[in-house]
Amino acid sequence: MASQGGPVAIRMRNDLGDLSRFLDEVEAFCRTQGLPDEVARGLAVALDELITNTVTHGYPDGRQHDIELHLEVADSRLQAELVDDAEAFNPLDHPVPDTTLPAEKRPIGGLGIHLVRNLMDDVSYERRDGRNHTRLSRRL
Repeated sequence: MASQGGPVAIRMRNDLGDLSRFLDEVEAFCRTQGLPDEVARGLAVALDELITNTVTHGYPDGRQHDIELHLEVADSRLQAELVDDAEAFNPLDHPVPDTTLPAEKRPIGGLGIHLVRNLMDDVSYERRDGRNHTRLSRRL
């Protein structure tokens, strides 16, 4: 699939009230690129999960911060990089939850990250220059 319009950057404040507008911009990018609905929905769910966790747990100072998303379609892949200056957090450090256990016996947390891993083909994390860089990739 050829990229139409090139890479884009989308920003939001660390305020969940800004998430809807942010996801609308992600959806517009996906439409412009002609991405299948399944891919666009998967990206939106993964970003919603990651950003909600970041905003909810990553900014104890209570001040305003920016969260950036870089999106690109290249080499038949959707590539997204989420960058924030929240506290260091590697979502991949969470163990894969045992989904065979009944819900009441499972530890709290970790299902969202599990969902992100299942929606994307590749997920990677790096802490660089005081910022979290979470990269998501999906074959098209």
